[in-house]
Amino acid sequence: MVQPASPPTRRVVEVMELLASAGKPLTASEVATALSLARATVTAVLTELAAAGWVRRDGERRFRPGPALAALSPAESELPEGAVRAELRALAVAAGCGVTLSRIERATLTVVAKEYAPDARVVPGLAVGQSIPLAYPAGAAVMPWRAEAERAAWSKTAPGEAAALLEFVRANGCAVFRPDSDDAGVVDVLADLLGALGAELLQPDLRARVLRQLARLTARPYRDTEFTGDDPLPVSYLSAPVFAGGAAPYELQLGPLRPAVGRAERMVYVEAIAAGAQAMSVVLGR
Repeated sequence: MVQPASPPTRRVVEVMELLASAGKPLTASEVATALSLARATVTAVLTELAAAGWVRRDGERRFRPGPALAALSPAESELPEGAVRAELRALAVAAGCGVTLSRIERATLTVVAKEYAPDARVVPGLAVGQSIPLAYPAGAAVMPWRAEAERAAWSKTAPGEAAALLEFVRANGCAVFRPDSDDAGVVDVLADLLGALGAELLQPDLRARVLRQLARLTARPYRDTEFTGDDPLPVSYLSAPVFAGGAAPYELQLGPLRPAVGRAERMVYVEAIAAGAQAMSVVLGR
């Protein structure tokens, strides 16, 4: 393993990455345990970061990323943070799972906010501020409202499959995904595995491998003929467009991560994300 050129700097980076990806505030003890660092070292790092506004501490002495971090990204700093978090939290509680808001640009998907319902399964994935290249099926929920050239470039990343997915989005107002395996239990297996790894995702090589496994959970979008049947079906994620300024710059993502969901419950998720996306569109369209 390559040793870091500056171990103290690397510790600061690890602390920030952990807080950004955790999905919830963490105490100094939880950070120290997750990173295998001395409590005194972590406390010193967090104290300096809090003084600079990189992290903020709540009344229970738990830490989360602070306003100085958001200020580095124009896309994020323009968001009405309080209102966005409130809407995400309301949707997370209503659906009982994790919710993510991402900005979809021509070539990238960037996570701008995340919230989890209390006691929801937390699956490590992209941290707030982290980006990935935009390719099918990521960004599917906004593509029907994008320019033809952009939609065509996106469709080329999955020849022969994109048209059916976009048709589903137009008909239902959202995209719904299942894992690539026909074994419905793979949802639980992968979600539990990814959740158990936790802070180990800070290792770049392991993070890349885990994110590839996470992608398996959204590998197969549903078509109408499959989704409207009466049999229970695995549902990993749903995504819906968020409109602002006459365009659809954001995608709202809901992660039930359930191996078997009946038809009635599936429609509850569809209605929940539609309502959440509409509320978020109001917030971002102000």
